[in-house]
Amino acid sequence: MRRRPFATVAGALALALAALALAAPSAGAEVRIGPRAIVVSTPLGRAVIARRPVRIAFLDRTGRPVLRELAAPRRSWRIPPPPAPIAPGYGPPMQATAYAPLAFTVGHEAVGVQPTGVWAGDLESVVRTGTIHAAVAVRSARRWHGGVRLIVTTTDPSGRVLDVRVVPGPGGVLCVSVLPSPSAGVAGVADTFSSPAGEAFHGFGGRHIGVDQRGEAFYDWTAEENLDAGSFGVPGAGAGTLLYPNGPEAAYYPQASFLSSRGYGFLLDRPELSRFRLASDRPDAWQLDVSARRLDYVVAPAGAARAIGALTAITGRQPVPPAWALRPALDRAAGLNQKPAPYAATVRSDLREIRRHHLSLGSYRLEAWGVLPRSTDRSLIAAIHRQGMRAMVYFRAFVAKDGAGTETPELFRYAVAHRLVAHRADGSPATFGNSFGGTAAMLDFTNPATLRWWAGRVRGALDLGADGFMQDFGEEVLPDAIFHDGTHGLAMHNRYPVVFARATRRVLDAYRRAHPRRSFFFFTRAGYSGSPGSAAYENANFPGDETTDWTRSSGIASQVPDMLNRAVGGAYGFTTDIGGYFDIHSPPTTKELFLRWAELAALTPFFRVHGSLLAGTHVPWSYDAQTLRAYRTLAALHERAIPLILHLWREADRTGIPPTRPLWLAAPGDARAARQDQEWMLGRDVLVAPVVVRGARRRAVYLPAGCWRREGRGPRLAGRRTVTVPAPLTSLPWFERCGTRPLAVTG
Repeated sequence: MRRRPFATVAGALALALAALALAAPSAGAEVRIGPRAIVVSTPLGRAVIARRPVRIAFLDRTGRPVLRELAAPRRSWRIPPPPAPIAPGYGPPMQATAYAPLAFTVGHEAVGVQPTGVWAGDLESVVRTGTIHAAVAVRSARRWHGGVRLIVTTTDPSGRVLDVRVVPGPGGVLCVSVLPSPSAGVAGVADTFSSPAGEAFHGFGGRHIGVDQRGEAFYDWTAEENLDAGSFGVPGAGAGTLLYPNGPEAAYYPQASFLSSRGYGFLLDRPELSRFRLASDRPDAWQLDVSARRLDYVVAPAGAARAIGALTAITGRQPVPPAWALRPALDRAAGLNQKPAPYAATVRSDLREIRRHHLSLGSYRLEAWGVLPRSTDRSLIAAIHRQGMRAMVYFRAFVAKDGAGTETPELFRYAVAHRLVAHRADGSPATFGNSFGGTAAMLDFTNPATLRWWAGRVRGALDLGADGFMQDFGEEVLPDAIFHDGTHGLAMHNRYPVVFARATRRVLDAYRRAHPRRSFFFFTRAGYSGSPGSAAYENANFPGDETTDWTRSSGIASQVPDMLNRAVGGAYGFTTDIGGYFDIHSPPTTKELFLRWAELAALTPFFRVHGSLLAGTHVPWSYDAQTLRAYRTLAALHERAIPLILHLWREADRTGIPPTRPLWLAAPGDARAARQDQEWMLGRDVLVAPVVVRGARRRAVYLPAGCWRREGRGPRLAGRRTVTVPAPLTSLPWFERCGTRPLAVTG
């Protein structure tokens, strides 16, 4: 048969897809290089690459297209100037873009960040100048590492080409790399895909606003201090949904990965600053753009459960913690400019109150252990152990001379003198002003000397008897910082929490081998995805400095979306600060807020009281007898749930499916379930719907398909409908699936 060129991308792609639909799924990776299309098949799905115009489509294992690059005219575009910022609190605005597949910018990008203070390292501005060029056609194709390597022509008049590689990855995913050649002068690489109406985008890490990011545009950049903008008088922030100063989608723990309702999972496998536009300014398309000279991404062409498993096998899954770490916990926060003697006295008072009120706690954390004499630390840790609790301490990502009350200035002087911190180009330490009004420097975990010093610090705490710690901060890397391995700040900013957590995990694993009778646990704040990402190393995360209020931006109503969005990316060890923490611009934690927050935490992986910045630890005995009784009841409910949580976590370790599950995952195909962002499933048989509205004494709850009973008792309730239930101040609405006893799981 005589071959004819196809006039359109759609024609070439349609023929390739029709041919593939007739073929049986391959038992393993397979490559076919044809005159019109190139196919890479795995047991999970296939990538079909039309040659001219070049366009990649991804099919699941049944042959159904789930993701296609957007068809667009092949031409070049000049980047227009950036729009004016809306106002502080909305984050830096994005410039207009060209919606074209396999595009790259030749030009320059300037990134401005907050240089000092509470928001050190947070984005202030991102400005690109130059020209966007796009791919045109496949010039050559050859087999490469089980897949294909393509040379693709572009619209760049200088003759640049794209070196595109599509290869099978772990679990049958498809890995795509795009490298402009030559790469000199390239400021960013992007890809653009079609997005049918109604496509939902789930995930992206610790985002607060909802569980579907469709319609949003945001940067992936770890951000410090995401606070309710209304407290700062930002225009339009009255609804309590805007974060200051980083914008509504800011996160301490972003993940550059998501699950689509179309039946695929996606991971951007780059640490640099990236942009996601999710049917925001163009409703039929979504785009990712990374500020790097190459683009690497992974597609898992499968339904949500299978895609979660495939992607988290790459990015990592938070390891199963020891059982004691899941028990109720209390943190004694350090005060500003904390003095050793008053802190030790407060700890001893806490221990007396815990005994007096017969509180059952699994651990107690000494945040100010670093300013206490070692003999005092040893004595307090021994006292904690005598009361049947494990002892936790505190570390942070930088050394500083400040008023945080968590470490002495000698650490800063030693680390700077021995070049254990990031430096600038002139060799001087890359210091900055930190959140506590002091001078700080980020520890350089790419430096072998720093790793040895860090190992000594961690071992020193464990030798004192500590059983674990909070590992705080990690978002403050500035662009001018240079690390021992040669990485500059812009590339290290998102990567930093990963190398920080990895360094700690290696110390703990080595210590555990030498002390096999002991078990350890640590939790972090900042994090990022990658291959692997932070989740491969840390046990758990706290969601940053939540404000002591009811807002969806950073208060109690922000917690459930944050937990669910990061859980599907392998970070399911969510430990909220009961009652909130940041009370500089919001009132102290009230009794009502404390109880509602404790209710929210009761059926999550962890149940931990931390305290607030100014008012101090809001311990359960600091309110009244009713609060204390309710706290005991909720703590007991959490303890009942620990066997189930451990069972689900062990399953998650094998499958990636988190213990706490959004309803869009638990009830696929149910549009009303998919919209719920203040409910979750604990496993498949427990539904939790906490009250997050001040003054509310009733709660509307959406029940997925099936039969449900409140707390396993009471009347049977049919699902696929919304019911309104009583929710007095000391009551958590939760439901069991009829005929099950999930809280009776023993292992």
